[in-house]
Amino acid sequence: MKSFQRRWEIIEISIIAVLGMLLLIIAYLNWAIAVLALIIVGAAYLVNYNTIHNRRRLAREQFNVMGKNVTQAQNFALQNLPTAIALVNKQGTLVWNNSVFADWVEVDWNKLQKMSTLIPGFRIDKIWGKSGFLKEHYGNRYFQVVYKFINPRDTRITVNSDDELAEHAVMALYFKDITDIERARIQAEEEQPVWGMIQIDNIEELTKGLGDREYTNLWAEINNVVVDEIDKHDGFVRNFQDDMYTFAISRGALQAMEQDGFRILEKIRKLPSPRQVPATISIGIGENAGSVKEVSSRARAALDIALGRGGDQVCIMDGESTRFFGGNTAGIEKNTRVRARVVGQAIHELMNDSDKILVMGHQREDYDALGGAIGVVSIARALGKDVRLVLSKETSAIIKMVNILNEDEFWHTHIITPTMAKDWVDSNTLAIVCDTHRIEMVAAPEALNIAERRIVIDHHRRAADFIENPLLTYLEPAASSTSELVTELVQYAGAPVKLSKQEATGIYAGIVLDTKNFFQQTGARTFEAAAFLKRGGADIELVRQLFIETFDSIQLRAKIVFEASRTEGVAIGVAPEGVKDMMALAAQGADMLISNEDIEAAFVLYTLNDGAIGVSARSKGKVNVQVVMEALGGGGHRTVAGAQLQGMTIDEAKKAILEHALVALHSAETEEES
Repeated sequence: MKSFQRRWEIIEISIIAVLGMLLLIIAYLNWAIAVLALIIVGAAYLVNYNTIHNRRRLAREQFNVMGKNVTQAQNFALQNLPTAIALVNKQGTLVWNNSVFADWVEVDWNKLQKMSTLIPGFRIDKIWGKSGFLKEHYGNRYFQVVYKFINPRDTRITVNSDDELAEHAVMALYFKDITDIERARIQAEEEQPVWGMIQIDNIEELTKGLGDREYTNLWAEINNVVVDEIDKHDGFVRNFQDDMYTFAISRGALQAMEQDGFRILEKIRKLPSPRQVPATISIGIGENAGSVKEVSSRARAALDIALGRGGDQVCIMDGESTRFFGGNTAGIEKNTRVRARVVGQAIHELMNDSDKILVMGHQREDYDALGGAIGVVSIARALGKDVRLVLSKETSAIIKMVNILNEDEFWHTHIITPTMAKDWVDSNTLAIVCDTHRIEMVAAPEALNIAERRIVIDHHRRAADFIENPLLTYLEPAASSTSELVTELVQYAGAPVKLSKQEATGIYAGIVLDTKNFFQQTGARTFEAAAFLKRGGADIELVRQLFIETFDSIQLRAKIVFEASRTEGVAIGVAPEGVKDMMALAAQGADMLISNEDIEAAFVLYTLNDGAIGVSARSKGKVNVQVVMEALGGGGHRTVAGAQLQGMTIDEAKKAILEHALVALHSAETEEES
């Protein structure tokens, strides 16, 4: 309206100017006529001015009324649109909202309110300066939130500096209620079926020597617990072998079982057993895999992982992630060597089909990794194969044994570095990994990636990130050490394997290390393996020399214990920096801490050369330190585990470890009480 009025004023001035010029010309020719013309023009102007002025006044009034109506309509529309609107500044404070937002979210304008207070989980720093959309949950409502950055430079607000720009900038949030759609989606997801498999871990140990009636009664009790648990969640379950079940439940039922902590594991363990051996089961569940075939395959793989971790637990494979529950009992040693004989024969055939064999352990090898590798190399050597043992760059923990081996010309020329292994290996090379099954922990990952034929020999509980596509996996969590497993394989190698004194001693040292001088996780087969090695020439005195401690190391270990902190039954110590054999020192410190009566779990932290933080974890058995370490990217056994933490300070690592350890401790105490 103002622009129209301005244009009309310019036209009026132009007309008056033209008339004035004409009157001057007439006055120059005849002044009398000019006076008459001036009177006529003046009279006409006055008449027209009055008429035009009245019209302008009426027009302005009409335009004002129209403007007010439009403004009121705009305000009404903003306040009462079916979409809630809110403006938030850079601090996340609500600066304005329409009435619909106030109806949906409880807003108190008597005080400044953060959007994160109104809607928990909202993070302004994640979206500031951007445009897009996200999903939020408030009370029993679900919203799709479209956010857009409002730059003051795009408005009529004048800003003179970046500070003023930041002060006036806001994010506009447009909330769309999608509660009905979201509830329908959640219901559909909860009703989506998941597939699972159940296996009784120790049916042979439970039923060995039982009569038909006792066997039937025990199996019936286990069967009733399994069937009742699945029926309780409206699922389908069928028994297709004496010790195997398959079942299907909804995702909602799976979530309920997770929240309950899979109490079925505890119910099975508490069943009375004629042989006083607690029954345990393993469960594998697959979900989010697309087709029914893929889901069932994932359930089978999940069951294999649960069994590989020692049983008595649940493994859930959900897309790319894997979740674990249970694992609260130690693995049961099998007295039979049938599997060792079968694996030994399979390794013999695979070695015979290979021209080159590469053997490795984990990075920063310990005596068990080295002992297992020595045994495998000895088998390949007895078969006349071209074999190499690759050791990682950091071998300080095993340097004494390596120096002893290097006295033999064979070992001096056949121990290579990861760089040499990368150049030596090819796609047809048989790569055998000992004492680890995690791809990121092997001594020579680049060489392993080149070798497409792989064997894994390990005694740790299986983790999710297993080496891909192994031809053969020999995983026995109940075994004391990888050296014990390899000792049995040496006896079933298919060809006479003559161990030298140094080789037998190296393998024996591996057993001694992981059993803590035959005090921990030691079974009958452990002593049988040790006896075989002793007959083969293992030098006990030399082993003692390998583990002998210096006065300085004893002082350092005492310092770790003295400065350790204790919270409830969890002790955490830190090894001093700049010390050789840091890993061994930390392990010794953890062993010393766990020997105290009031400590259920002990952790010792140490700094690695690459800046990462290593952790040695020990437990008396009540706390599963393997689960604690897995939560931080590590792994191991129930009583012995470790991890390497990246991107953390010592204080942050201590806080994270304590948090997970206390959760495991409280869970174990709750289970004991129930």
